[in-house]
Amino acid sequence: MAGGAHPRCDYSDDSGGCRVQIPEGGGVNVNSLIIANLHIRRTLGNRKALIALVLLPILVISGIVGLFGRSSDVRVSVALLNADGGWLSEPVADAIRDVGIYEVLEQDPASTDLERLKGEVYDGKRGALVYIPPDFTAKLLSGEETAIQLIRKNERSWNVSLGLTLSETTNRLAGTAALAAAAEEGPEERERLVRSMLEKQAAEGLRAEREQIVHRANNAYVLVIGLMLVFVMMLVNQSIHGVVEDRDNRTMARIFAAPVRASEIALGNFLGCFLLGTIQLVLILAVTRYVIGFDLGVPFGVLVAVMECFLLAAVGLSTAAAALVKNSSMLGSINNMIVVPTCMLGGCFWPIAMMPDFMRKLANFTPQRWAISALEQASAGESLAGIGLQLGVLGLFAAVLLAFGSYVLRPADR
Repeated sequence: MAGGAHPRCDYSDDSGGCRVQIPEGGGVNVNSLIIANLHIRRTLGNRKALIALVLLPILVISGIVGLFGRSSDVRVSVALLNADGGWLSEPVADAIRDVGIYEVLEQDPASTDLERLKGEVYDGKRGALVYIPPDFTAKLLSGEETAIQLIRKNERSWNVSLGLTLSETTNRLAGTAALAAAAEEGPEERERLVRSMLEKQAAEGLRAEREQIVHRANNAYVLVIGLMLVFVMMLVNQSIHGVVEDRDNRTMARIFAAPVRASEIALGNFLGCFLLGTIQLVLILAVTRYVIGFDLGVPFGVLVAVMECFLLAAVGLSTAAAALVKNSSMLGSINNMIVVPTCMLGGCFWPIAMMPDFMRKLANFTPQRWAISALEQASAGESLAGIGLQLGVLGLFAAVLLAFGSYVLRPADR
């Protein structure tokens, strides 16, 4: 080739000729984008792969929403056991009723056993139990500490919202009682002042604007989130599988022998995996939200940000796994030993609260755990800044695993 310039052969046909060529000196961005484009075309280059990796996840999630999503119209059963009976316990009951997604079932404290109600909650017969202890009103008026108990089987977005409602109402009542205690010394005058202040709060426009940020209790929420994470990892594994095949058939060795920097090659491969996952995620989220109409209770931008951070961590995890095998035939077995156990341990199929304590601790070493935690916090009203810890941990997963994989996954290791 004239002047010593020669194109780089990325993939060759059976005759040994180049099908795709990447010119020397194209720049980091150009070379990496060309490699990423080839990566995407190879992974989704036929109808079977497109159906299995993109259309099938959309159909499965749509089916789950169709089967279970309709149960979102059913209100959550919340038992209310008011052992106080005082007038300050009434605003608590009203605050629960005002939310609108709870079916409040008031229990007679004279004939109801608290332990029996707790057992019904743990057996799944009731969504939750709100227990207002005796002397709740008297302790608030006297300035003593008191608390309402929320008994729940596990932590879900709707009962986190219920806990916030109870906490906000109790704090407001306690604050009002504290102001009255500072102004009046006698108990009768203090009670009269508290009543007056609460009436003024209700009459003079002190309002809390409520927005439904979580769904009514249903199984679709858990299944949709969990399966989205599973499908992302499946697509990433398939994409990384192509990189390992390149290493096995010496294509990667030819790429590294070309006048292109190793960082450009690694960036192109990782960028291809990331773009493939992004295509799948955006399609699933858009169809689920705007076509099917199933809202996960998280702003779309926050949802995409969390899933993209998990995607980076998934690419790192698959890359690290690929670096530990010597051929592509072993990669499938290794991935099956990683994807399914980590998804089970990370809470993709059932709440982490149902697992033993030692398994909950192990779950912290899986990216799925932090992605689900971020979505749960976001559905409870947290902003991106509020879930910064979870996103940071996912970023740490991605950085460490990608660095390990890119260093080890080289043609010389074959």
